[in-house]
Amino acid sequence: MHRPFQRFVGVDLGGARGKTTAVAHLAARPDGTVWVEDVSTRAAGPHGDAWRDETLGEHLVSLAGQSAVIAIDAPLTAPACGRCVRPACPGAEVCEDPAVVWLRTEGRALVLDTEAEAEVAGRGHVTRLTSTTSSTSRPRARLVPYAHRATEVRACFERDLLPVTALGNAVGPIAARAHHLVRRLAGAGLALNERVLEVSAAATVSALFDRRVARGYKRDADPWETRAVVLESLPDLSFAPQSRLAREDTLRNDHCFEAIIAGYTAFLWARDGWQMPGGWNAADGWIWTP
Repeated sequence: MHRPFQRFVGVDLGGARGKTTAVAHLAARPDGTVWVEDVSTRAAGPHGDAWRDETLGEHLVSLAGQSAVIAIDAPLTAPACGRCVRPACPGAEVCEDPAVVWLRTEGRALVLDTEAEAEVAGRGHVTRLTSTTSSTSRPRARLVPYAHRATEVRACFERDLLPVTALGNAVGPIAARAHHLVRRLAGAGLALNERVLEVSAAATVSALFDRRVARGYKRDADPWETRAVVLESLPDLSFAPQSRLAREDTLRNDHCFEAIIAGYTAFLWARDGWQMPGGWNAADGWIWTP
């Protein structure tokens, strides 16, 4: 274990009412594997409250004194324009913010290269994209610094782990809730990219399996079977004897499944010592994936 954490908490963050938020608790085992101790869409206790802001925040803050890392399946940083403090905008084409520069140079090049490959693939030529991608039907993406982050662009167009619909998720109600949560956790000493990670369950499943499986665990006619295959294919993940109905809840509920995958991603991050690419602009965020 490169990073000596013992507990991995996965959060599939939903809306502020908490009904679509799930939290999973995973624990390291002496044999180098990890098991699920609990996963639920409701907090423990006599009232079983949904994971609303206060309930979720208090629970995660309580982990500050433990050897725990928290992985949240939601955008944890805002796009460049959302972080900007300038009183007047010079325009995206001349802005010197590193994130904006990346979007209009390397990011734009990634999008154009992928579109060119899709065009070649559509004519029946050989392409380096895998057969499980849907690049030939991808809509044209126009990158804008008030909606897009570099990490999402790389996940979509460089590694093909996420669909284009993932672009722009860093703005909106769930993203705003995530940004608020990150600030609260930072106040308790749980710093982003140290003890709080941004992850994507869909991207992790895509990396470990493929995009077809990542689509299937939510959208197939029988997502229960796809989730079961994913869980059974992870030899270092199991369910603790005291987890009771956790496995059944995971197979039945996609939010529980994604919370477990988020926690499992944190386990891989700690075990294998993942690092950000050299020179990466951490302020723009990073989605940790295998």
